Amino acid sequence: MTSLPVLVEDARGIRTITLNRPERLNALNPDLLHAFDAAFLAMPADVRVVVIRGAGRAFSAGHDLKWSAEENAKGPKTEAELAATTDGLHQITRRIQGCPVPVIARVHGFAIGGGAEIALSADLVVTAESATFRFTETAVGLVVTNGFTAVLPRTAGPVVAKEIIMLGEPFHGGQALAWGLVNRAVPEENLDDEVAKIVLSLREKSPNALLLAKKLLNSAWEGGLEDVMRRETGASVTAALSADAQEAALAFAEGRPPAYAVS
Repeated sequence: MTSLPVLVEDARGIRTITLNRPERLNALNPDLLHAFDAAFLAMPADVRVVVIRGAGRAFSAGHDLKWSAEENAKGPKTEAELAATTDGLHQITRRIQGCPVPVIARVHGFAIGGGAEIALSADLVVTAESATFRFTETAVGLVVTNGFTAVLPRTAGPVVAKEIIMLGEPFHGGQALAWGLVNRAVPEENLDDEVAKIVLSLREKSPNALLLAKKLLNSAWEGGLEDVMRRETGASVTAALSADAQEAALAFAEGRPPAYAVS
């Protein structure tokens, strides 16, 4: 029986999405990308946090070059077909950023090319210190996707971004932390505990406030300071009128945790 390319598990308000092609180091092919997309489209209402992880020895080795070679053997692709393939990769960022709840990437082993793009697209990234990140696209005649020609200069700075993309040299989890690409870098044996700490903290927060904060942060590139403040004003009004804000005020007055806080 063929294994599913992506496994989805829901438990206690946490949706865990596991890239599940361990025999190929979770390399990305259309089946995996379609299943990944579906995991974000069908989200139960009670999900508070999403965790993305990889099965086996790696998070993801990136684009499946074996699949590409098999496809190329069938004949040349049209521009429209190639554009559709790239757009399938772009759906990664769209789904993660469009997800109404925080998305955490748990990274171990290899996060290469498209695998690194999945990991670093998450709202919060927890990596093993020993994990290996690498953008190999220039070595195999491809280009970086998922908006990372904009994301990397804004996170690591343009000088480091050019080194990461143009040289394509591997760097470990500790270096990713130093460059500001990830939130936490820990020994691999501590990965699950560190992810659990972040999940617990997020589950104590207002879901509505997290949703609004994520929208504001993801739109930070758009426009100037006045545009940013205008968006913040709208979000502040929405937040202040929300049931979560009213519950928080009542809980504070009564000396108890708010009802939305789940331990």
